[in-house]
Amino acid sequence: MGRPLKIKISDTQDAGFNNPNGTSDAIPANELFYGVLGGNTGTSNVVFPVLTARVFPASNSTGAEAEGFIVRQKGSSKFLVAMTTPIDPANAVVGQQIQIAVVGNTDWSAMSGDRLQGNIAVGLIFTVVVASAAGSNGTANELGICILANKADGALASGEMTMTYAAPDSSAVRIKRLSNRKVLDFSVTGTLYTPVVSIGNFFNLSDSTVVIGGSGSAASPNTRDLVQVENASLG
Repeated sequence: MGRPLKIKISDTQDAGFNNPNGTSDAIPANELFYGVLGGNTGTSNVVFPVLTARVFPASNSTGAEAEGFIVRQKGSSKFLVAMTTPIDPANAVVGQQIQIAVVGNTDWSAMSGDRLQGNIAVGLIFTVVVASAAGSNGTANELGICILANKADGALASGEMTMTYAAPDSSAVRIKRLSNRKVLDFSVTGTLYTPVVSIGNFFNLSDSTVVIGGSGSAASPNTRDLVQVENASLG
């Protein structure tokens, strides 16, 4: 499926993949970027959006699914994800991975069993050994590994997630597999992925297809659909 997703750090670090034809002669016309990005949706904006997901990390404190984002790609359909809404560290589940959202006055070192060795900062990930005492003002996002599923919102099981793209006819389609540029939906069966793969993009679209080098037959198409992956800033 190609290179993995980039994980956006800032608007200047891993913020997008350039269109292969550059900016002035981009194909499709006027498109500056292809690609889809993970990263905290709090860094998303209309120029450099970040994709969104619906996630259900196992053993999270709410015992339910919620809005989330990708922290790291584990495979074409498997991701380390975070729940978007941070929790009070006092509610953290022992054995669960968390990512520091606000340092505050929380004793993160104690929560990690002193494994942090003083290295405490926003974005740091560790496994909870001891839940925080109540009353601190730091916050954390709960993490877990989830696999893409073809399910409606509210129907996810523990360890599942969904991501969605807008098809050329504007219908919402669940994503089965994902790389930095290519998107497969759950209508794909077997191993013959190439004829039906779409090109993913989360930036504004001015074209609905991308010209490729095929012969034009069903087995070797000469275009690909250009589809917009759901993101935090452009929908």
